[in-house]
Amino acid sequence: MLHLIRHISKAAIAISCMIWFAATAARLVITYDLFEPGTSVLRQASIEHRLDQLRLAENMATVAWTSYTIAMVATIAAVLVWRSALRQHGYMVITALLMMLSLVWQLWIIPSELALAAEFPSRWLPPPLHRYDTIMAIISRRFFQQSPADFLSLLTAGTVVTVLVIQPRRLEHA
Repeated sequence: MLHLIRHISKAAIAISCMIWFAATAARLVITYDLFEPGTSVLRQASIEHRLDQLRLAENMATVAWTSYTIAMVATIAAVLVWRSALRQHGYMVITALLMMLSLVWQLWIIPSELALAAEFPSRWLPPPLHRYDTIMAIISRRFFQQSPADFLSLLTAGTVVTVLVIQPRRLEHA
């Protein structure tokens, strides 16, 4: 039974990290598509179109944060389930360290994320037009000043999945 629980914990971490990676990448593509390539100048589009595109990006952020939360809970659960076998399965230690390290940049961006989420009361309708300037100010801060966090999130999620698949530092007979 413990063997099955260990496999489920690994699968939960891997699947949630894959979803976290995909949602973060999709959000970045959707958001950066609003701007001229390589600049912070907005493309020519109506405000309604921009707000609708940002609503879609915010929905991807919800998916990313939900999957990140599941990955963190699964990591904590996995460490508890694997604690007696962590010496033989060093890849689980690597996974746990990567996930705990990711808290640093996730905590750095969470105030901006919460401020942005508050501007989108509906997941199906764009926010009111009078909130556009506030939303664009938050977007500018979040995506141009805090963009390293997104890159680190992509690297972390990809590395965790790779470590769980390759399983380095695993001792076959210990």
